[in-house]
Amino acid sequence: MRARLFLCLLLALFAAPVHAQSRLVTSQLPSTSFAASRIGIAPLRNVTVYLPPHYADGSRRFPVVYFLNHFFEDHREPFASHDARALFDQAIGAGVIGEVIVVTADFATPAGSSWYVNSSATGNWEDFMVRELVPWVDRTYRTLAARDSRGVVGDGVGGYGAIRFGMRHPEIFGAVYALQAVGTGPGIQTSYSRPNFDLLARARSLDDLGDDGFSRIFTSIYQAFSPNPDRSPLYFDPPARRVDGRLVVDSAVMARFHERMDLTSLVPAYADNLKSLRALKIDWGRADTIADHIAGNQALSHRLAEFGVPHEAEEHAGGFRDRHWGEDGRVYTDVLPFFARHLLFGPPTAPRDRVTAAHGRLGAAMIAGDADALAALYLPDAISMPEYQPALYGSARIATYQRAMLGRRRVTDYVPVTKDVIDLGRGVLVETGSFTIAWTLAGGTVEEEHGKYVNVWSPGPDGALRLKADVRGYFRPLPDPASFVVAMPAEAPPIAPTSALAARLDAANRANARAVQDHDVAAQLALYADDGMFMPFANTPRAGMAELRPFLTAYVNAGRGVTFDSVRVWNTGFEDFGGYVLEYGKFSVAWRAGGSSGVTQGGGLRLWRQGADGSLRMLRQIGTHDHVG
Repeated sequence: MRARLFLCLLLALFAAPVHAQSRLVTSQLPSTSFAASRIGIAPLRNVTVYLPPHYADGSRRFPVVYFLNHFFEDHREPFASHDARALFDQAIGAGVIGEVIVVTADFATPAGSSWYVNSSATGNWEDFMVRELVPWVDRTYRTLAARDSRGVVGDGVGGYGAIRFGMRHPEIFGAVYALQAVGTGPGIQTSYSRPNFDLLARARSLDDLGDDGFSRIFTSIYQAFSPNPDRSPLYFDPPARRVDGRLVVDSAVMARFHERMDLTSLVPAYADNLKSLRALKIDWGRADTIADHIAGNQALSHRLAEFGVPHEAEEHAGGFRDRHWGEDGRVYTDVLPFFARHLLFGPPTAPRDRVTAAHGRLGAAMIAGDADALAALYLPDAISMPEYQPALYGSARIATYQRAMLGRRRVTDYVPVTKDVIDLGRGVLVETGSFTIAWTLAGGTVEEEHGKYVNVWSPGPDGALRLKADVRGYFRPLPDPASFVVAMPAEAPPIAPTSALAARLDAANRANARAVQDHDVAAQLALYADDGMFMPFANTPRAGMAELRPFLTAYVNAGRGVTFDSVRVWNTGFEDFGGYVLEYGKFSVAWRAGGSSGVTQGGGLRLWRQGADGSLRMLRQIGTHDHVG
């Protein structure tokens, strides 16, 4: 009898289900972002990674959420103080969110916080996040390494950092949540009334600030946004000082401080970046005892609305950071469901998501300086038309061009903002957008430019999107166009096919040439669809007749002193997609003005909408000018 009982117990033991367990992994990441830090930031940064229960099973990949902490908190805080691991386990088990990786890192400074920005005093914390931490996580763990599967959430000053990352790096983070962010906008009390400037002036080290909380916190603020690496021991330019017993504000220092810090002031420059996010939410508690936090978040929400940035803004009944954790806290009830709704938990399938992922690989290859990886993103017979460079036919020539350009300019930042994606059918997608690019020249000079692009994507043999064409131009004439040209043996472009459609395109192009030569605005506008977009050389895009009409009218009127001896517009090839026609164009213009003359030539891409009757209306047009030395 005992033997039978023992056997039953043994069988029950081995039959009991083994539940998958989550894990916390703590690591140290060597960083080069703090070599110039004047306050002695350690180059080894601590990172804690939450791996969900089924991470160890198979080869599945997971989305990632980065959690940014508040003042005086490091990577351990959510797990050590709030048992975040158990909370995430519960949320995943209850279906509040799918299985997700969560990453926290140490962004604290001796004064309180880095504010998640680059600073000549404390180090390059933004670079650490986007250039080191995110790539390291994607290399080390099985992540869905695309911005649509990557979110960032912050608490307090971490909320500030989350919004700022969304502003400056929408190519990295697709969804952003800010829990009771601080420093977002103008408050009720003047900022200089918070710290003790007498104490700051007397301090010979950070320790001299003692337990004066506001003085320590504002030291971290000034080190982040008003740094001076030559002004020891605190390494910032104070925006106010005591003179004859009276506090005097330095207007120039204060202006620079607010220009760098205030998120409301940054919205105009980054509104389009924020519009490209999958989702943005900010919240704050109306019972916060510091009314500046309430006023600042309200002001930020109003400014976002003023610039048409979609976002959620919620003022709840809580105080400052008092309802964030636990089963009834906002992390569980609001933050995790937000990311469950807005992140991709699998490979992208929708056209826009697929394009975003492909464009992310393009940017990563540019920043890595890998010309071969760049060329691999093009189809073998692709066409590339970068500004000033004559058109490049085929991935081999594209690779030669990219290798030469990456040797001249080391790309340090590339932020594309997709405006729209048009599905032409047969798997071909046309993406239009704008970009910001920063590069470092051989001599160390850093430059930043803004521009617009059209990418034509098509599935490669493996089904992944590849570029079959791209056109890239800038919003202004660049000062050294010759440096953007790579000398190559001349190559004849493809021959345009002959057909009834070719004849209609030829007629439309001849009409375009006549309209330009005759300074005929009405005839130029007649070529466009009502929702057409013109992306002119050295200028910003114009979309819809409400923008096209005044722009082209002003442009034509400004050029009436120019005589066009000849204008030719033609194509080197086109593709018929039924409702759309994709045309690879060329132009040549001989002109005279004020005793000068010349020939301007270039290329570009035109996307026509084709009616059932064969009529053509321009839906998208972008052109580049070849450089003539």
